[in-house]
Amino acid sequence: MPVFNAARFLALSIGSVIDQTMGDWELILVDDGSSDESARLCADHALDSARVRFIAQQNAGPAAARNAGVRVAAGDFIFFLDADDRLPPDALQQLLSAADTEHADMVLGNFYKQENDASPVRQPVVFRPGGEPFAGQMTVLADAALLDYIRHFLNHPSNHLVSYCWARLYRRSVIVEQALQADENMRLFEDFAFNLAFLGKTRRLVFVNQPVYVYILRTRHISASMSILNAASLASDMQSFRKTIDRFMTEIGVRQDLAQRVRHEVGHTLVHYALIFIIRTCRQLNSASRPAIIRELRAFISAPILRESLPCYTPRPGNSRLLPALIKLKLVRLLAVMAKIKGKQRYGKLENANT
Repeated sequence: MPVFNAARFLALSIGSVIDQTMGDWELILVDDGSSDESARLCADHALDSARVRFIAQQNAGPAAARNAGVRVAAGDFIFFLDADDRLPPDALQQLLSAADTEHADMVLGNFYKQENDASPVRQPVVFRPGGEPFAGQMTVLADAALLDYIRHFLNHPSNHLVSYCWARLYRRSVIVEQALQADENMRLFEDFAFNLAFLGKTRRLVFVNQPVYVYILRTRHISASMSILNAASLASDMQSFRKTIDRFMTEIGVRQDLAQRVRHEVGHTLVHYALIFIIRTCRQLNSASRPAIIRELRAFISAPILRESLPCYTPRPGNSRLLPALIKLKLVRLLAVMAKIKGKQRYGKLENANT
C-alpha cells in the first residue's frame, strides 16, 4: 500500500485488510515521504501486528512506493491497495479462489465506486467495443479477447479496470522472473503500462464478477485533484502510453490494419485524459496559481503529441465539445476559465479554495 499524506484514511483502509476473511496475507505499508501523521500511524500498525510491515522512503511517487513494496514481498501474489480506498471483507478470498481454480497469473475482480460519502455503486464491466455488460460469474480473456478489452478502454477511457493496478492479483513470480516494475518516471498511465507489460508476458487474465474493491473518489479535496500539470512531463507520459500500446500489439501479433485502428483509438484516449488533467488543474485556478497554470497550459496545448491526437478525439455523451475546440484554437486563457467552470460542475467546489 503506497501511503502519502493519508493519515485520515488509514484506519479505514488498513482495517479493511485486517478484516479479510482470508487470513494468510502480509500488508506492506510504504510511506512515500508524508508530511502528516501517516508514517507514525503506519509504524504503529506494524508494531501491533506481525502481518504488517512498514517501509519509509523519501517522496518519489506511487510507482516507486509500489516497487519498494514488491521488492520485499514474500507472498505468491501481489495486490495493490490505495491508502484512501478499502476492501470488502471477502475480496482476497474471492480472488485467490479463482486463481487456484484457473491456475491464473492475473485475477481481476469487479469494484464499487463511491463518491465522497455517497453509497458505493457496483460498476458494469464491458470487455469489447460495442459489447454489453458482462452478466456471468467468471470469464477468461486471452490474446484477441485481451486486445478487445483494451480497445474498449481506449474507446471509453473512464473504464477503470484495465487502467489501474488495484482490484486484482498479480502472480509475484511473473513480476520477478520478467523483471517487471512500475515506471517511476511516469505520473500518468503508469498503472496501465504495468498491466500491459504483465499481460504481454502472460497473455491471459481471469475476471471474477464480484466486487473486490471500493474505489473512493474524494472530489471535495485538492488531494483528489491532480496537481498543476507539468507540460513536459505530461507530454512525455502520453508518448510512453502510445509506445506501450505499440509494444503490446507487437508482442501478441496484431495485424497491421487493426493496429492502425487501435492507434487512432489511442489518440482519442490521450485527448480524453489531457482534458481531465486540464480540468482538474484549472479547478485550482485563482490569482496566486494563475501565472503557473497559464504557463503550463500554453506549453501543453502546443505539444506535438496532443496536436497529433486531437483529430482522433470524438466526444462521448456528457463530454465537452468546447474544450477540445479551444485547445485546437490555442485560446489558452478562455480554456482555463471554461475548464474551471467544467470542473466545478463535475466535482463541486474545492474545500479551502481561494477564488
